[in-house]
Amino acid sequence: MVATLAVVVDGTAEEGLREGAKRVLAHVRPHWQHSNLTFKTYTAGVTNILVGVWCGQEREQVLVRVYGNNTHLFIDRQQEIETMQAVHAAGCGPQVFAAFTNGLCYAFTPGVPLTIQDVTRQPVWHANARQMATFHKIQSGEQQKPMLFTKIRQFLALLPPAFTDPKKQKRLEESGCTRDALVRLTEELETHLVPLGCPVVFCHNDLVMRNIIWDKNSASVSFIDFEYSATNYQPFDIANHFNEYSGMDEMDYSLYPSEEAQRAWLRTYLAQYRDVTEEEVQVDEVELWLAWVTKFTLASHLFWGMWGFLQACHSSIDFDYVKYGIARLAEYHRKKQEVFALAVGTVVPSPPVPHGTVGSTT
Repeated sequence: MVATLAVVVDGTAEEGLREGAKRVLAHVRPHWQHSNLTFKTYTAGVTNILVGVWCGQEREQVLVRVYGNNTHLFIDRQQEIETMQAVHAAGCGPQVFAAFTNGLCYAFTPGVPLTIQDVTRQPVWHANARQMATFHKIQSGEQQKPMLFTKIRQFLALLPPAFTDPKKQKRLEESGCTRDALVRLTEELETHLVPLGCPVVFCHNDLVMRNIIWDKNSASVSFIDFEYSATNYQPFDIANHFNEYSGMDEMDYSLYPSEEAQRAWLRTYLAQYRDVTEEEVQVDEVELWLAWVTKFTLASHLFWGMWGFLQACHSSIDFDYVKYGIARLAEYHRKKQEVFALAVGTVVPSPPVPHGTVGSTT
């Protein structure tokens, strides 16, 4: 059971963030002297505010995360805590120390966030593929439906008919990303993807570069930030990660991995997932997964495009969410015809070797 502290941390200013973090640490690390604390504010996130605090060794730091404005509307924070506890118990995530009124306090994961340059290096992508396979072997305690289209429809329900900011609304209309258009895209994509019958597992669902931590000392990766982790279509997690090779601030989709690179990644992933050697993974199975992953790239663009528009309504973080959402939907439309026309094989995937248990993940 994670304690919930009656503490509100002001994430809008550096002073408020530090003072609030001290109040949280008074419960989590009562032996730390406030006069000896070192603070490090992390700026890569586009949803929450994050500060690391330590007393002595930086690797012993504790993270204090302040939730983004109104993110409770589309993220179940209690479920996030339960998921983080279960993932930690399975050896795949950090320990949660405490919750507070508008955030969480949890353990630091040693290493550095990946960049789009790092992720193409063989030791990194190899470790990443293996870690994702291990994560996907965490067993859900009960049979559950994939979250993908449920969450997309939640986003749709929360989107206003029009932005209150007329400039934002004009950009949306000029790009063709109206709410009615998004509803049609959702129905069309669901009709296309669901009949594929792809396997459903426990997924991270947000493996952007900053959520993957590379530890060069152990040549391993760890995943962080489990706000969207839930049961989902297995190829979605891989497709979503491949889309992130293109970056986020200034997306360059020419950086999407080549088919050759994807095949190598998938072979490593499937070997770890099935607990066999890479040589034992069949070519037909790799080709099947390549097709599935390609199909689900569209789902990733639709999901995060809508997320961008929703954040544009609520977030106080200095990021052009409208531009981001429009760019994701533009790539959806650019690739749609090619992806819809792609034929998919009929190889039956082999089952994994289980790894840990998650109780409830929706």
